Amino acid sequence: MDGTTLAAFAAAAAALVAFALAAFMFWRGKWLFLVAGGAAAAEEAESAAGCGGSEAGPSGAGGIRKMGRRMAVVLLAACVLVATLLAFEGAKLAGNALLASAATLVNNVAFVALLVAMVWFFIVQRPDRPKEGASSEDSPMASRAHAARLDHLPLATILFTLVVIAVIALVGILFAGL
Repeated sequence: MDGTTLAAFAAAAAALVAFALAAFMFWRGKWLFLVAGGAAAAEEAESAAGCGGSEAGPSGAGGIRKMGRRMAVVLLAACVLVATLLAFEGAKLAGNALLASAATLVNNVAFVALLVAMVWFFIVQRPDRPKEGASSEDSPMASRAHAARLDHLPLATILFTLVVIAVIALVGILFAGL
């Protein structure tokens, strides 16, 4: 086994552990500053002060915690993708063509599942659209364009998502041997 393969296995194992740990912590409501930035600290301070009925976060009361749980689902899809990369490379090293083919198929399904999970995450985090008769100034196209913007998300959410994508790309590049 050469150094690139060892680096690929080490990077994939580290990514798998990091994604699984982050998903577990997000699900429990911890480490939410990674996806919500300062909004997580503000919501935590509100809940500690006993102001449970206020509108906090992107989707109302407990919105940051809901966002953390949704990101945990995305991270679990990322874990499956990285695990299938490990299975494929292991099968290739073992010389098992049938297992490598199966791992390739499952890897492709996991990649599509990750894309679907990310799209779902960003669609669910969208703010509610105004009702049709709520504003006569906005055309339906203008209201759709307003709802499609990402300025309602904390910058930390977008950056965290980009880091997850970059780590997966790095693992894939290492396994490709580049």
